[in-house]
Amino acid sequence: MGCHSGTDMAPALPQQQHLRKGRTMASLTALSPKRSCRTHPHHSLLLLLFSFGWAQPLRAQAGESRQQAASLDPVLANVSSFTSLSPDRLLGFTCADVSGLSPEHVKELAMAVGQKNATLQADQLRCLAHGLPAHLAPEDLDAFPPDLLLFLNPAEFSGPQTCAHFFSHISKANVDVLPRRSPERQRLLLAALVCRGVQGSQVSEADVLALGGLACDLPGCFVADSAAALLPRLAGCPGSLDQDQQEAAQAVLQGRGPPYGSPSKWSVSTLNTLQGLLPILDQDFIQDIPKGVVTAWLQRIYRNPSGPRPELTVVLPRLRRDTEKEACPPGREAHVVDEKLVFYSDRELEACVDGALLVAQIDHVNAVPFTYQQLNIFKRKLDKIYPKGYPESLIQRLGYFFLTTTPKDIHKWNVTSLQVVKDLLRVSKGRDMDAQVAALIAQYVKGNGWLDRDSLDALAAFRPTYLCFFSSGQLGSVPPSIIWAVRPQDLNTCSQTQLDILYARAHLTFQNVSRAEYFVKIQPFLGGAPIEDLQALSQQNVSMDLATFKTLKKEAVVGLTVREVQNLLGPHVGGLTAEQRNSPVWDWILRQRQDDLDAMGLGLQGGIPNGYLILDRSRRVALSDGHRLPGSRPMLSAVLALLLALALH
Repeated sequence: MGCHSGTDMAPALPQQQHLRKGRTMASLTALSPKRSCRTHPHHSLLLLLFSFGWAQPLRAQAGESRQQAASLDPVLANVSSFTSLSPDRLLGFTCADVSGLSPEHVKELAMAVGQKNATLQADQLRCLAHGLPAHLAPEDLDAFPPDLLLFLNPAEFSGPQTCAHFFSHISKANVDVLPRRSPERQRLLLAALVCRGVQGSQVSEADVLALGGLACDLPGCFVADSAAALLPRLAGCPGSLDQDQQEAAQAVLQGRGPPYGSPSKWSVSTLNTLQGLLPILDQDFIQDIPKGVVTAWLQRIYRNPSGPRPELTVVLPRLRRDTEKEACPPGREAHVVDEKLVFYSDRELEACVDGALLVAQIDHVNAVPFTYQQLNIFKRKLDKIYPKGYPESLIQRLGYFFLTTTPKDIHKWNVTSLQVVKDLLRVSKGRDMDAQVAALIAQYVKGNGWLDRDSLDALAAFRPTYLCFFSSGQLGSVPPSIIWAVRPQDLNTCSQTQLDILYARAHLTFQNVSRAEYFVKIQPFLGGAPIEDLQALSQQNVSMDLATFKTLKKEAVVGLTVREVQNLLGPHVGGLTAEQRNSPVWDWILRQRQDDLDAMGLGLQGGIPNGYLILDRSRRVALSDGHRLPGSRPMLSAVLALLLALALH
């Protein structure tokens, strides 16, 4: 499918990636220029090649893992019928539990999950999929939860009727279990288009319906060539469209063609249908929508108890501009902020309350029980007066008005008073305002330069979880007292860059403590540790648990030797078996010699056998987890020749 859209539509390797991508594969993903579409006749061949040698070695390996499992959940091991288990028990199984079951028992477990409509996590679904029998009948799919099918190899369900049956279940699945643009979703989308016989970049309404959530991944060229069928579906997709999809949808809408036509003829129902696409419209286009339609739609939106969708927050202020320009009715102009304003309509508040009055009487605003919607109207007026951020004289009088602010607003503030911070923290206590509080503390650190121990004690609502909201520059100013207070769970949402900075500061902060205490204190920060420090820790008999090991940087873990990993984990090394299909354990296994892995006695498979293929000088590639590709050398040569021919094509 020669459609380049910022979404790599080349068929991706399976999650296990038995044949790792190298420079040879890069040529297969070099597609045509932006939003240009041309037909590739190799869809089925590509799917065959990328499924080649995948399913059976995986099944065989899964069988080995079951035989080697040292422990098994006694409930799953001894139950006579999985359907007798409660939904809570079905929701609680782990990969280790599944690894000890036979393929037929895994199949029965999957059917029980489907029968009781239990919603599983992605890792549980993946484990179930890997443990199923090698061959499944189409009728087996009817009993499985639809989300489970997202983790099966679509190439195993070839043929017009079989693939149609398979994708009829996929269309009912929650494809957002898989990340957008993940290899698995791309593989499913490509296989679904092949199954539907789609040529080029034109899809029908029936195609879009059959694709289900996968239609949200169709790139911009499909939007341009199949707007009438695809735009209504994209408008309901969760989250934001990617840039290429947005540009294509914007071009179609602003071209005033089907399916929506000229905005001058839009109705409230049109705006309801278009909710997910409204943020991509520019102001000139919005002004062509009848004002009465916009006003009626806004009123309906704000009456909805669930509130507007998050992506609409971008476009709502632009849609409100027309209503803001209405004149204040005679006798309704406000000269004081008091309880009477509570009974004003939103239109009257917009037209009759001056922003300067709000600045002067912000204390009165806090004394009156305004609704959040009314407070948001007041906030827009203040934002117009202070587009570059509120002055500290206003910030110190905000009170509960602080609840209407966003982190973006706060990052414009100049906060130098600890008392202001304490007052606003008191307002935010017990509310879901971690991001706002983090921004407030960050601005205080930026303005005042330092948070000493006494200041931290005064910040009663402060928690180290806010560290993950700090910028890289702000993390450089975090005092040692905060580093000492960090717990493992406090850094769960930090980015890799943040972890790298925090690890360096923690390493320096704890350098003078005893060896035993050092590991306890540095443990929450090890996600930022370089390989040299991990190698040093491996010589200290630290007994790292698997939960911590899984947080380590992949690029640091893959460089460790088998002996170094054994020394790091100590008695916890046996846990590698249950995690061998997850990163970074799987990435580490791929870099080790299979003989060294065998010497561990854990049944780990996937290492480099005696003789391996090099597709990229910078990367060692093991074929099919140590299993040889089926066939002889001539067959392997033929496969490589086909890949090269496709790359040159």
